[in-house]
Amino acid sequence: MSIPERLAAAWAALLGTRTGTVTRTGTGTGPVPVRVGLDLLSIARFERIARHPGGRRMVFRPAELVYADSLGEARRTEHLAGRFCAKEATAKALGHGLGQGLGWRDIEITRDGLGAPGARLHGRAKHLADRQGVTGVVLSLSHQDGLAVCVAVAHGAFVPTQRPAENT
Repeated sequence: MSIPERLAAAWAALLGTRTGTVTRTGTGTGPVPVRVGLDLLSIARFERIARHPGGRRMVFRPAELVYADSLGEARRTEHLAGRFCAKEATAKALGHGLGQGLGWRDIEITRDGLGAPGARLHGRAKHLADRQGVTGVVLSLSHQDGLAVCVAVAHGAFVPTQRPAENT
């Protein structure tokens, strides 16, 4: 299987479909527009923020920190680096980088009963998602060999937004 075919299969699996086509569930029909954000981070590079209580509070919401602190020092850094990656990937899926009108705490990374990550949007991120017609964000997060990586897929109706023109 070629790399593009593997990526299409991975997206289909992530979005719960058997083909590369994403379809609506429920009463709607037709394809669901999606936007993808990706981020990769060296866990060692993130360690300084993870070790500093003020840095952690600046980036993470209280609920994110309660769970991370329960993991112990060694595992906390890896966990928070992954959540940091997830915030970056989510911001990219929304069409903005953090610092471009979005703050770190506008995106909260949650976990379901099985530990799977999710994104809960607050403040400016929620406003941006609502304005764009984003109805949800799906995350896939992994840590390996000193790296954290996250793919975020925002899905919904996607109302076009005005973006500033690039200088050429």
